[in-house]
Amino acid sequence: MKTLVKIIFTLIIAVSAIQPGLAQNKKADKKAAKEAEIKQLMQSKNYLFKAQYMYPMSGTQQYLTSDYDVKVGQDTLVSYLPYFGVVYFNAGYNNPSESGIQFTSTKFDYNLEEKTNGSYMVYIKPKDNKNTAQMILTVSSNGYASLSVQSNNRQMIRFSGYITETPKAKI
Repeated sequence: MKTLVKIIFTLIIAVSAIQPGLAQNKKADKKAAKEAEIKQLMQSKNYLFKAQYMYPMSGTQQYLTSDYDVKVGQDTLVSYLPYFGVVYFNAGYNNPSESGIQFTSTKFDYNLEEKTNGSYMVYIKPKDNKNTAQMILTVSSNGYASLSVQSNNRQMIRFSGYITETPKAKI
């Protein structure tokens, strides 16, 4: 009887020792899959940056309660972001379409740099938008991202959020 108890006790110890190792493998597999997904999205030049927080140069961080994003495609860049900050000239206060960082561009430069730690730097320069000079997107290997928007007539603003796949069009 004592031998049976020892065997059962040994099996319980062995199973409990193996279990955390299996959990670590699952976690590593999920991380590797996420990194591969982000790499594929960045290289395909077809993804969506979803903004969650806004960091104006003069002011405090603000959580964004509505859906704000930047859609990057092969031939189109669509920005739908809010703006809070100092406007130097040509303020769009009387024109709702110019009040935020809202535009669609079909002529833009797109430069992707992959860093050694698996992160990415994306430099986007719209050529057919008078307000936005450059967008710099920094993406970590797990999909979290930071977007800095430099403007010709506004103070710089930064957003943080994440990268996701562009939703498929509904028919």
